[in-house]
Amino acid sequence: MSRPQLGRAVPPHQRHPVAWYQPDVLWTAARQVLSSLDQLRNRDGRESQPQPMKVIDRSQPEAEGEFAGDCWFDFIADTGDGGNACYAVASAALADELQLDGQRLPRASLLLFGGDLAYPAASTRDYRYRFVEMFEAVRNSSAPTFVRGRRLTLAAIPQNHDWMDSASTFSRYFTRRNDSAPLLGAKIPQRQTYFCIKLPGGWWALGLDFALDHDIDRDQYEQFEALLSERGLVTDDGHEYRIEPEDRVLLIYPEPYWTRPIGDGADESHPKRYQSLEGRLRGRVKLRLAGDLHHYMRWESVNWGKLVTCGTGGAFTHPTHTRTTTRPVRLREFDTRDCIPPEPPSVPPALAIGLTEDAHPGGEFERQEATAYPSAALSKAGSKGNLWALFRRDASGWGGNYGFALLLGLLYCFNAYLNSTPFSRSFEPDLFRPLWEFDLHEFGLAAALWLKAMVFSPLSLLINAAMAFGCMVMGREAVDELPPDAGKTWRWGATWGIGFVHAVVHVAAIFSLTFGLHQLVGDWGWIPHRDSLRGLTLHAGFVGLGVFAGGTLLGALIFGSYLALMSRLGLLTNNGYAALDGQDHKGFLRFRIDANGGLTAWFIALDRVPRRWRRNEGAGPVWVADDAEASAPRVRDRFVC
Repeated sequence: MSRPQLGRAVPPHQRHPVAWYQPDVLWTAARQVLSSLDQLRNRDGRESQPQPMKVIDRSQPEAEGEFAGDCWFDFIADTGDGGNACYAVASAALADELQLDGQRLPRASLLLFGGDLAYPAASTRDYRYRFVEMFEAVRNSSAPTFVRGRRLTLAAIPQNHDWMDSASTFSRYFTRRNDSAPLLGAKIPQRQTYFCIKLPGGWWALGLDFALDHDIDRDQYEQFEALLSERGLVTDDGHEYRIEPEDRVLLIYPEPYWTRPIGDGADESHPKRYQSLEGRLRGRVKLRLAGDLHHYMRWESVNWGKLVTCGTGGAFTHPTHTRTTTRPVRLREFDTRDCIPPEPPSVPPALAIGLTEDAHPGGEFERQEATAYPSAALSKAGSKGNLWALFRRDASGWGGNYGFALLLGLLYCFNAYLNSTPFSRSFEPDLFRPLWEFDLHEFGLAAALWLKAMVFSPLSLLINAAMAFGCMVMGREAVDELPPDAGKTWRWGATWGIGFVHAVVHVAAIFSLTFGLHQLVGDWGWIPHRDSLRGLTLHAGFVGLGVFAGGTLLGALIFGSYLALMSRLGLLTNNGYAALDGQDHKGFLRFRIDANGGLTAWFIALDRVPRRWRRNEGAGPVWVADDAEASAPRVRDRFVC
């Protein structure tokens, strides 16, 4: 992975999307997540954050002007990937106003970030390159930022990629005082990786931090629980805050847990902490909002509010036609009668929301099909792009996942070398002989011997097993995407089985390629006696180069076909489209709380982001769009709570 260049001389179209299948990207992400998981297991960094929780009080609406009595705020998540997409979203969000559908939407004075602010893994340089400079270039000033006379306020929660350095970089921007150069010239009051904001009209915004644990920690839970207790939460400045029974809550999650099987892996008698918090909040929660999946989608329930996934801030686009996003989403209460110690009778049961085929009367969330962005049909049609995804380059001719294709070529070559070793005169008693001596009609015999060669030596067995396991483990994500009533045996068998077939196809390709090349090179009469060192070296060298070149092409096509097939079947929601670098279909949510306490939300969509930008020599943003085919922002969805 090349070292990113910073500054005004590097426009957004030269800040290439992350090539998720490049070997160095995979290595960096794996290394950081394993390191962070190990640190989290030994010492949860959330437990060292100051207490009590800082409550951000924005309960006073705008006092004067055209929007007096209103409160305007934005939600943006999954920002820091390709420069074109991230800068386009930042430009729209930080504009003074947007005229959309005949309505004037003013700039928000409160900006909420939903995490995954930089990819592929958290680092100071990636944050600057993919997130900070993209937003700061729109502002293009070092002065504090005021919106209609009020200081811009920021709050954020981290997602899994922000936690890949144990949220260290995230914390430097959002939880530690840095008054000399605050991000976007804003006020950033929070002191924890989670936040609580008191809004006008009896509204509260609670932002939760799951770290890499799929749950909030104990201290975080107790801070939010205090807000719901009779005693309330008393902050350092002596103020007491309490969420009243008639108040309304916006819950912001780092991941849409409702796209996982209901219960989210919790034992029936021991719900997760966030599920217990849901139980205490119950009917006060009117909207659950999350990023993480890079698309927009909304579900609604008559009794339990709305679910919204909005991870469209700049990262590659996720599909909307998969089983994770189309299966029924329902709510049920936990039965904690077997809990030790027993739950107090006064404590309401924890709530679980997720994917299930089982009916739960009154607890179903209906997917609003028209809100899916991109549409399910467009999403499904995009799956075929995986066929050649590993060969794609961006418009500048750089980027892409070609490194993964080259890695496949090397693996093909190494595998062919190991499996070809027994095919020599030394092992004729075991029925082996040089591959070039086989006739074409002996293809089946050679294939049988090739399978025997795969386990002929411990090293060959180990390498072949590792490659097969790598193919099979890719399907692990699909285990939770299949209907639970299919049974564990079927679900695991199907996902691992598809991976096994994927491995078998690669094995067949390696053998066929190697066998064919041995026949081809074996017919070259100008190569001297092949039992001599020189002749054998020349023969093996040409075959090896051919296997590498052919493996690069054939291996990448097989891998792409696997991704295309799985995506077409509605599986691999999270990783199936990672190689496509989808820059378009981006956007963010803008909210308004009016003088009567009503909350209205607009999802502002960017169908096609600009592909080129030019330097702006005057006042204003550093770069302006230079692409006539780019689309203007538009309202894709609107809802009220």
